[in-house]
Amino acid sequence: MNLAVHFGAGNIGRGFIAPTLQANNYKVIFIDVNKNLIKQINDKGSYTVKSLDIYGSSEEKIENVEAIDLTDQEKVRNALFDADLITTSVGPKFVEGVYKQVAELKHSNLQTFIAFENMYRASTVASSKIKTSNKNLNIIDAVVDKIVPPQSATSLNVLVESFGSIILDESCDHRPLDDSEIVSYKKYEDEFYKKLWLLNGLHLQLSYFGLSKGNTYIHEVISSPEGRRFSEDAIKSLSIAYSLLSNTEESLDNFCQTVINRFALSDINDEVKRIARNPETKFSKNERFEYPLRVLIENNENIDTFKQVFEIILDESFEDVEGFSSFKNSVLNKGKTNIYNEYWEVKNNISAFQKKLGA
Repeated sequence: MNLAVHFGAGNIGRGFIAPTLQANNYKVIFIDVNKNLIKQINDKGSYTVKSLDIYGSSEEKIENVEAIDLTDQEKVRNALFDADLITTSVGPKFVEGVYKQVAELKHSNLQTFIAFENMYRASTVASSKIKTSNKNLNIIDAVVDKIVPPQSATSLNVLVESFGSIILDESCDHRPLDDSEIVSYKKYEDEFYKKLWLLNGLHLQLSYFGLSKGNTYIHEVISSPEGRRFSEDAIKSLSIAYSLLSNTEESLDNFCQTVINRFALSDINDEVKRIARNPETKFSKNERFEYPLRVLIENNENIDTFKQVFEIILDESFEDVEGFSSFKNSVLNKGKTNIYNEYWEVKNNISAFQKKLGA
């Protein structure tokens, strides 16, 4: 059996990455900083993952796992030295630190590093800054898609949605995971923007639409006739934008319906204010709102849901949303033209933005 060392024993690590690694015949060792979590994993050695979808639920018991404290560097180095696959779900800002430990190992074993993070080419970005001692270290970028809601930190058991997807860059020479219902190898650029726009982009639009209607959860937005129409219109526009960007004739109907069905799950309790947090980043240039909006404007396509969300953030205040007040003061209150010029850095097409969104 091969060995996988996974940095991050949180809900996504336990609830999605570890089961996928075990399904690919890897023994899994977690590395984390949470001493209580590490003790629980080592004392129990197993936990349950409960998966939900619109058809019901299922449970899977994950066994034979162990964990190492990140501060125990000797144990960490020994585990990394023996590992065939090193993976992460620690958050983008910590990936470089993890990769540094891998790159400094002085051996020539065949190893693979994959950062399972919600970040553009997280594996490549981390590895580009640090020279490795191992010429047989493979770096693979991944697009990971799984909704894991916030939940109790006192239990090892994890609640997740049934849907899960790991798409690995098809240009990689080494394939450490087998093709399956979850794992596939495809064109990274297309798959990254498909997820960022059609999943994360819709999520963002639904969160602010829901905030404006007084909703608490994403599923409440979709359960109302008005919210359902908005979600369908929004993902239609996002899919048009993606098709224009990728220049693909791929049918997105099933993908779009699956996204809406996932967001409609009431048991996930996906809070709108959690999805809406950090708006200054999420609405920024080249992100999940501005980039597809720009593509649609440049191609004279419908932007009705974008305009509706744009007016919501301009007209309303959401003080309980993390980061919104500072976003309002530093960006939104300066007016639309300033947003186009300074925040979105629109250079040659300002008149089209003004025509579509107002001046």
